[in-house]
Amino acid sequence: MRALLVLLLLLPTRSLGGAQEAESLRIGAAEYRKRQTTLAGKLPGAAIVLDAGPLGEVGADRNTPVFDFKYLCGVHEENGILVLLGGKLTVFLADPRTTAPGADEVLPLGRFGAWAEEHLAGQPKVYVKLRERDLEILTQAVPKTEIVGSRVASEILRMRIVKSDAEIRLMKKAATATNQAHLAAMRALKPGMNERELQAVIEGTFKKEGCPELGFPSIIAAGKNGTILHYMKNNQEIPKDTLIVCDIGSGIENYVTDITRTLPTSGTFSEEQRKHYQCVLDAQKAAEAILRPGVSFIDLEHAARKVFEDRGLTKWSYGHSKDDGVRHGLGHTVGMAVHDSQGGYRDPFKPGMVITIEPGWYDKDNGYGIRIEDTYLVTPEGFERLSAGAPREIDEIEKVMKGAKKDF
Repeated sequence: MRALLVLLLLLPTRSLGGAQEAESLRIGAAEYRKRQTTLAGKLPGAAIVLDAGPLGEVGADRNTPVFDFKYLCGVHEENGILVLLGGKLTVFLADPRTTAPGADEVLPLGRFGAWAEEHLAGQPKVYVKLRERDLEILTQAVPKTEIVGSRVASEILRMRIVKSDAEIRLMKKAATATNQAHLAAMRALKPGMNERELQAVIEGTFKKEGCPELGFPSIIAAGKNGTILHYMKNNQEIPKDTLIVCDIGSGIENYVTDITRTLPTSGTFSEEQRKHYQCVLDAQKAAEAILRPGVSFIDLEHAARKVFEDRGLTKWSYGHSKDDGVRHGLGHTVGMAVHDSQGGYRDPFKPGMVITIEPGWYDKDNGYGIRIEDTYLVTPEGFERLSAGAPREIDEIEKVMKGAKKDF
């Protein structure tokens, strides 16, 4: 009875702790107000009108600009419209009972035209990011007002590139859950499993760690499937004595991460696999070594590429192979989308940016792929590797797969 009483006393405390953590991570009204104030300051003296749009499948690149709407008001509705005017955010939704933490007022979607005529007709200029149908409604409502496109999208893009403290907390949470999922995959992996079984282990760990969302569809690609960049079928038996690419990322409150590890399906890398794997890892580390504010993806690319060239391993490398190979960039920004708002490949990094570095080797002669991808927060002094909890050294991976319990 005493033991049962102790257990009952403990349960509410644990539940409350989880609830408190979730509440501390949630983006609050003050954060949305700060974003709105920053945007208004970049486009002074005018109203700003922006709509949402339909989302594609999880992880689709076309979702990236659609999230601008949620970035400002805290809720997504594909037909939603928001207006920032005089320091006040008014949101128009199909269901005005919807909670929008960044909004001062939520009104029925059908009232947008009449509201615009009443409140925006006297504005000399309105900056917009609108689909054609919503732009037509606004134009009819305020025929004498100058309507300016394009600037809203570009200003929000620049804002979203640099993450706030609140955003970084969420992204660290997603990275921690994904690191734990990689460790769980290393411990569970056995030849003869189906790829989808390993996927279930990974995505179950996301939820267990408090991150119920997917940043993108998980890539669990064994053997030759690992030579396909965005392989997502995850329905093949895992062969022995080859490699498997696990490219995964959890999400929480719409903030995601992107971390890739490549594992030996039988628990040990062969000599040839070690050679290719170490080259990919050293290329990543070469780029990582120069990561700091002021450098760019192009600088990182040159550093990584040189490692493959110096070792004569260019045929199947991510940036060199041409015929039947897999070519991709060295990295990308991450945030509300797995390929988040991003400037040019030559734009200098700033503190607060979150990026990936992901060189790869896609050997169709030997029928396996290797990709190592880490997520980094750019800091004033250099960087913080958010994915450090997922082992990437050969000996560390092999130790975990042999049953070592130590977390990294």
